[in-house]
Formats: sequence, C-alpha cells, structure tokens
Amino acid sequence: MVTESRIEFLSPDAWGQWHTELLQSVVNRVYTRVPFYKNLLDKEGIDPSQITNVEMLKLLPFTTREDLANHYPYDFFAVPLRDIVRIHTFKSSQLSPIVIGYTKRDLEIRRFLAIRAFNVFGVRPEDIVQICLDPGMSMWSLELKEAAESLGALVIPPDPLRAKDRIKVMRDFKTTVLITTPSYGLYLLSIAREKGLGPRELSLRVGIFIGETLKDKDRKELEKGFGLRAFSIYGIMEAMGPVMAYECRDSKRLHLALDHVIPEVIDPKTLEPIFNGVGELVITTATTKANPLIRFRTGDLTKITYNVCECGRTTWRIDPIKGRSDQLVNVRGIKIDVGLIRRLLTEYCEGYEPKFLFVIRKKEFLEQIELWIAMDPQIFSASLPELHLWIRNLETKFKDYIGISCIVRPVEKRTIAPFLDRNKDIVYLDNNEINSLLL
Repeated sequence: MVTESRIEFLSPDAWGQWHTELLQSVVNRVYTRVPFYKNLLDKEGIDPSQITNVEMLKLLPFTTREDLANHYPYDFFAVPLRDIVRIHTFKSSQLSPIVIGYTKRDLEIRRFLAIRAFNVFGVRPEDIVQICLDPGMSMWSLELKEAAESLGALVIPPDPLRAKDRIKVMRDFKTTVLITTPSYGLYLLSIAREKGLGPRELSLRVGIFIGETLKDKDRKELEKGFGLRAFSIYGIMEAMGPVMAYECRDSKRLHLALDHVIPEVIDPKTLEPIFNGVGELVITTATTKANPLIRFRTGDLTKITYNVCECGRTTWRIDPIKGRSDQLVNVRGIKIDVGLIRRLLTEYCEGYEPKFLFVIRKKEFLEQIELWIAMDPQIFSASLPELHLWIRNLETKFKDYIGISCIVRPVEKRTIAPFLDRNKDIVYLDNNEINSLLL
C-alpha cells in the first residue's frame, strides 16, 4: 500500500490505475445516492458499469455552480444528514445559495492537504502564523487556521485590525509565516515600509499567498521587501478546500492533489478536452464523501503540465490562473457573480433593473470596486438627501449581500453607454480613466 508521504511520487501507470478505481467508485456512489446524478446519467444513457477506465471520464456530464444552487438544499448530498458535521453556504446567482456539506473524513482530508503543503513550504510547530484575509474568505481562514494549529503552530487568525496594527502585531509577536492574498501582502508591505520596517525588523520567512494569481514581479517584491520565501496555493470553495494545489520549492506551477481529485482542462466553448494548452479547469472529487462532484466546471483558465517536476513529484501541475471563462470576477480573492449583483439591484429597485457598470480599480495595491448606476427617473426621483440615503443603504446592502464593500455612484447614462454597447458589465479602469469619464 502506498503511504501518504510517497503518494505524490507514483508512476504514470500507477496514477492511471489509481484514478480508474477512484472514478469507478465515485460514479457508482453518486448514481445510487445522489438523485441529481442518477437522473443526469439516466438521461444521457450512461450505465456506471460502462466506466471501465479513467479515459471514459469524458463521457460523463458536467456539473456547474448553477446546478448546485438549483438543487438546494439536499439533492447533492451522498450521505445522510446525520453523517455531516459541517455545512458551508455560498452566494449564487440563482434564487437559492450553494450548500456544501462535509463529513468528519472530508474535513480531515482538507486539513491534510493544507498540512502537506505547509510541510513543503517549511512551516514548523515552532512557527507563528498570521492570517490576513478578507471576511469574504472566512471559510479559507478557518481551514488554514485549523491546519496550522494541527501542525502545532501558534496562529493569529484574521481580525478587524487596520493594516498598520497588523504590521505592529507582526513585528511585536515575531510572525514567521504570513498567509494573505498577493494584493493585500503588497499593501501590508507598503505600510511596513512607511514605518521603516524591513526584513531585519521583521521575522517573516514564509509567505503563503491565496485567492489571486501571484505574478512574478509581485513575488519578487514581496520576497525582497519582507525577506521571505513566497509560495502560492490554489483551491475552490466547492471542492477540496483552499489547498487543492500548491507550489513546491522547485516550480512556480502548482502541484494538484492528484490523490484526491481527477483534473481535466476543456475548451469552455466546445467543451472538448484540451491536453496541451490553456482551457477551463474541470475537477472530479474522487474521495469526497458528503458532496462528491463529477466534472465540476471551476471557470478558472489554466494549463496542465503532466511531466515529472524537478522535485521528483509526479503529480500533474497547473499554471497560475490566467482568467475566467464565465461572469465571475475575482476581487481580492473573493469571486463575485455579476448575475448576483444584477439580482441585488433588481430587488433593491423593487423589480426594476437599472443600467449599471461594475468598475474595478487599483488603489494602494488593493482592488476597489464601484457600482456605477445610470441616472433614471424610475429610481432617482427623490430629493438630494433621500438620494444620499438611498446610496448609503445600497452600499450597506451590497456589503452584506456580496461580502465586500463597494462605492455606489449615480452617473449619466452616456457615461456607461459605450461599455454597455460592447456588452461589458465589468471594466478595469485606472484613476485617470475614472476621472476622465466622470468629468
């Protein structure tokens, strides 16, 4: 039997056999226990006994976030509710939220994947781990905190402190491991520099960056400014936790948890497999008990590398995420669905859908979001004080609804018309472009 410490070094043939056995097991489980998949496979005329090797994975139908939301609350559970020890809910563009359940074993696997990556990064029991993530990433914070604590490290979890206070805590408690997004890491670095703090005054040696692509220039800046070694991790909320893939010390590509997921890359338009190029990452969760997913479309664009890494691991690696194939936008590690914003506005405007533009800009290294709403008599007919109250209430509702703060700006229709004419709901603008448009 292969030990967990050697599982990432299996031969290609052994991986093929491993995945075939896992795929056969998970397809049989979902067919007998998950009504959604039984109906879907019956509709496609697929008998689970036909799936005799991992290459036949392409015959199976896809699963989407819309499927998860539309079959709320229990239809994706493969175990009785009494076997589920934790439930997480996520916003969706549909009427119902996405619900993911976890058995005790599911949580143990997610914790194991994080600990395995921490060991590769050199995190040790004597380390002090400081987690600085937005409230919208609270699920990631919880799982990473639990993994670090299981390793024996002292953990400083996310808090409501200002950035300068977090730097003070980092210095005074001699934080050795920082977990955050690349953009917030750069923001913290700018604050540290303002205070005259560099590698000599701080104790950081490992940076673990999540939620955003860690660009080469940002990696160099973070490593030089903080005096640490930077590593990137990747995960999705619906499957396998925050460390479904991680960088090793020899590669900037991320090793997939090939012992727990079966990955594919597809063309998001034709849905055909891609074996040597960039496409949408699709995941089958091969060991998940509570909510197993078959060919789940992540929406993330990447490329899979199949050759052996310099570190000796034979697990397939993915390139840093290059973008999205859908309407989700990633802001400071939080995925926001434009459809959800549209629904929020329609509800807030009592059934009327105003013209709007979702604007994303960089401010002090962090992405800030603004909602530009076209002036319309149907929603902007009140006095100026009432309009200000309307805007403040919408900003409050947006943060509660989406999980991140937003500035609401009433603008003239002509300001956003050129973007809407090009079927753009989302735009990235710098300060100069914003100022010129608002003049």
